[in-house]
Amino acid sequence: MRIAIFIDGKNFYAGWRDKAEGKKIDFSKMARWLVDRTNGSRMWGAYYYTGIEIGNNANSDGQQKLLNFLDMIEMQPGFFVKRFPRKSQSFKCEHCGKENHYTQEKEVDTTMVADMLRMAAVNAFDALILISGDADYAPALEGVQGIGKQAYVATWGGAGLSGRIRKAAFDHIDLLSGIDIFGYSDNTEEPCPQYKVETEYDIFVEEVRKAQKKFEGGYVGINYFITRWDSDLICNSTEDRKKMLDTLVEQERVEIYDAPDGKKAIRVKE
Repeated sequence: MRIAIFIDGKNFYAGWRDKAEGKKIDFSKMARWLVDRTNGSRMWGAYYYTGIEIGNNANSDGQQKLLNFLDMIEMQPGFFVKRFPRKSQSFKCEHCGKENHYTQEKEVDTTMVADMLRMAAVNAFDALILISGDADYAPALEGVQGIGKQAYVATWGGAGLSGRIRKAAFDHIDLLSGIDIFGYSDNTEEPCPQYKVETEYDIFVEEVRKAQKKFEGGYVGINYFITRWDSDLICNSTEDRKKMLDTLVEQERVEIYDAPDGKKAIRVKE
């Protein structure tokens, strides 16, 4: 069963901030956990929707951190980020007459609803998981299920879960029940698996071989393998993967070659 995941970034972050006790999230592991939780066979795609600042506000430290975070999500296999410019709004205080300015997220809700219904209508997935408890999405879930698809809703411990959307959903998934699987508390990059040096390179070679079998023609792009290849057996650090690849090339266990499209690819040297 193919599972599609739709994430309302604002709601996701608000629930995580209030309930997850500061644990960082491994998004690839979270996606696999959600697929398993719904008895799915594979993830069709995970779509993250959020508003971003434009103009002078885009240069703030907080906004730069958000953009870096979104770039990181996009590097996860099967994840796609949809960014929407936040719109400037203003209001005048009735008491002092002061003009107040702020920005507001626009188009996120309507685009998510449209995408869920459109993808369900073309049979892109068998079931979807919506990570948001906002009641505004209830009609979309009802429409998806009217087409013949299952629609789940997921939240952090029920934070922000409206009664209407819970009734519209096939079931509710509590993300906190999986936090020990896909969350971690380290304030640095997620630690690499520890292996003996003499076996670590063997594991890396086997992962390259596995990637060759997965892709038609055995073409495995260097950049893809270093930055996006999903594996629990080798380190997720891009720098560490690059160093290991360089070493294996020097040892002539892995070779770099020009793929038909002109890009650099890697393969196990048999």
